[in-house]
Formats: sequence, C-alpha cells, structure tokens
Amino acid sequence: MNPKTTRRRLLRNAFYASAGASLGPLLSACNSSSSSSAADSAPFVPANLSELNIPLGPLANISALGAPDPITQIAIPAGFAIRAVATSQLPVPTPGAQTPLSTYSWHRFPDGGACYSRPDGGWIYTSNSEVPVFPLGGCGAIAFNANGEVDDAYPILTQTRQNCAGGKTPWNTWVSCEEVSDGLCFECDPFQPGEGIAKPALGKFPHEAIAVDPINRVIYLTEDTGDGRFYRWVADSADVDSSGRLRMEQGTLQVMNIAGLEDGGYEDNDTALTTLRRVSWKDAVRPDEAQPGVRSDIEAAGGNSPGTLFDGGEGLWYYELPAPVSPGANTPEGGSVDTRGLVFFTTKGDNRVWALDIENQLVELIFDNSQIEPDFGDVDNLTVSPWGDILVAEDPPSSPSSRIMVVQPNRQAIPLVEVFHPGSEICGPAFSPDGSRLYFSSQRRFGTGETYELRLPDAIVQSN
Repeated sequence: MNPKTTRRRLLRNAFYASAGASLGPLLSACNSSSSSSAADSAPFVPANLSELNIPLGPLANISALGAPDPITQIAIPAGFAIRAVATSQLPVPTPGAQTPLSTYSWHRFPDGGACYSRPDGGWIYTSNSEVPVFPLGGCGAIAFNANGEVDDAYPILTQTRQNCAGGKTPWNTWVSCEEVSDGLCFECDPFQPGEGIAKPALGKFPHEAIAVDPINRVIYLTEDTGDGRFYRWVADSADVDSSGRLRMEQGTLQVMNIAGLEDGGYEDNDTALTTLRRVSWKDAVRPDEAQPGVRSDIEAAGGNSPGTLFDGGEGLWYYELPAPVSPGANTPEGGSVDTRGLVFFTTKGDNRVWALDIENQLVELIFDNSQIEPDFGDVDNLTVSPWGDILVAEDPPSSPSSRIMVVQPNRQAIPLVEVFHPGSEICGPAFSPDGSRLYFSSQRRFGTGETYELRLPDAIVQSN
C-alpha cells in the first residue's frame, strides 16, 4: 500500500473523530462575542515526543470557506472580510492622505512581504517585485494609518531583479532576496523611500527567503532550485553592533545535513521524515561564489556537494515557543532541552513543510500532501500568526485556483483562503502587528498582480 495513502487515511480519520468533541464549540466561539484565549485550544502533544510538540493557534478552528467574493473572486470563511488595497501598474489609492492617489504605481508581480509597526499606531506592508529583468525588480511599501487607511506608498528598493521573498529582521528592516543563480540579499528600510544595501556575505545563490534567530545571532536561508540546500549564516562577534543588530557582513555560511542524508542525500518517502532526525552543519565551499556553480564544479570532479538536498526551498519563518509549564515537559525524543526556537520552511518540489528545533538540532517533516485534499500544487511563502498559526501559500503550476492553508503539524491542514484567479499564485502573506489583518498578493491577477487585505473576526483577535 502507498505509504502516503495510508498516512492520509489515518490523518483524516483522526481529524473527523475529534471534530465533534473539539471543533464544534470552538467554531461557534469564533463567530460569537465570547472571549477565549489561544491556550484554550489544546495543543497537540505527540506520543513519546517523537514529534515536535507545536501548539495550535486559533485559526485551527475556522469554518469552511464560503462562496468567492464577487469583486475579488476570493473565498474566505464566515466572519472574515476581504478587499484589494493595490493593483499593479496603477497608483496606490491613499484615502488616508490629503490626495486620493499615491505618486507610486504599485509594482508588477508582487511577491514576498512583511509588516512593521509605525510610531503613530499604524503599520507598513512591504512587497517584493519578482520582475525577472534587471533593473525592474525591487520592493515597494504601503503605509496604513492607525485606522487602517492607506496614507502612503513608495519604493524601498530598485535596480535589482527577480526579488522573490525575503525576511523581516528583529531590528525592523526588510531583507529582499534575488532568485537568480548569483542572487544577493538586500537590506531595506521599510519606513521611507530609498535604496537597499547589498549583503553579499549572506551568499550568492537563487535566494528565496531569510529568517533571523536573534538569540543565537544566526540567519537561516532557503535556496529555490531543484538541487538546493538549506543554509544558515552565523555572525562573527565583530558583526554585532552595540544594540545587538547584525551588520550581515562578517560571518560563516553553512549548509545543513540531515542524518542519513548527508552531502546530496534525498529521501523520497515522506513518512520516513515524520519522526525527528538530527542535523549537523558544514561550511559552504567557496562561499563568495555562486553556489550552483560551485556544486557543479564539485560534482564534475567526482565529489559530493556538502549538504542534504532540498527540492526548491521557499518560505521561511523563525518562531519562539512559550516556555513550558514545567522544565522538561517539551523536550523531544533525542533532545536534551525543551524546544523553544523553531524554524519553519517549505520545499515546493516535494510539497513539504519542515520544522527545525534550534536548541536540539533536530528536524521533522510536519506537512505533506497526505494532509490536505485536493493536493497542494506547490507550497510557497510561509508566515506565522502572532498566536502561532502556521500559514503556507500555494503556487499551483496548473490550477484554476490557489490557496492559503493553516498547517496543523501532523494533522489535516485547513484552507483559510482560496483565490480563483487562473494562472496566478498567492504571495507575501503577512499579518499586521496586532494580527487583525493578513496581507497577500495574487501575483498574476489582471496580468501583473493585485494585493489584498484579509480582515480577521474581532472574536479571534480580541481573545488572543
């Protein structure tokens, strides 16, 4: 029997068996004014902790999607609201400003993004431009006032190419990544128009995303190619300024090896990866050169390129779990301390979502296509809500629609959004600082893209 089919059946049975006991009351609560905390959703505790214990957030309890909104052609659950905030190649509407339109026309092919708090109580959403031709890439920003009205829009990076995703830093900058063979990372200021600063120390390869672990002063990076690697960049002490900010100029680039899959190894069987495996790290070879070419040279000479193979690295996010109620309660099998820092990342070639336990250096597959029906086309950008919900966007190669799903580790995934824009993909999911809104783009709607705001029900936001 196909192991994926068996896993799908087990997960489906477990999901339906628990639905009456756990989901019913919570679904009702989501659509009422009653208050409940995220802790009220009981976390999934794996047997013998052979899997990571990752609590579920409130979006695990949403209702089914309704009919598509007639204006946006996007299906959302009851109680949510959707609107467009910017359309590519048109001036961004600015109802919160003195003039109704921004002087900045929203960029083509909007991709990865993040949100930032403004001092006035508003926030900013950044969005990359994945135009593949130099110098037409870059990144733009939309500014919202405290009432949620757009009051400005502007470019924060120009003169680049194919800016796919990136990552928010703890010091409130945006790192925009070029997805080309010798691609670079650029650090940008999201709060004002400007140019980014190239950070070649973070490596040259088809960059997708980055995530910063501020405690260990490490940056994780995904590589979007079929024979890619999963990287980390470890800052030298001289790279850290007096405030703890990383300059991203002096450090060591490394690739990850999964035990049993070292140096080019790859596991086809999803089920074999659903239990924890130890990881180790190797320094990248010739880190100042484009890594696809370095691997080609090594393999042409009969060698094995360092690092486990990851088939199309995509979204990436660092998340800190709350401290366990009692020490040792969240120590996984094979670990020595409680799990606290997690790095989630996706690989689109095999439709996998991974979780790396930083303290224990263990990795686990937490999602494959046995956990959703119909199958996900290609997993892509990833974000985590303020309450710990793991969201993954879909880049379907051939489908009339694309989705954002809520990943429940080792359980059935739940669709949050379905976009009925044939030939498009969902990019850049990011929550506003208070979690009340989720921003994302449909990259090919109307040919060059449109960006949206999903408003969450007050019952979810206020109770968490």
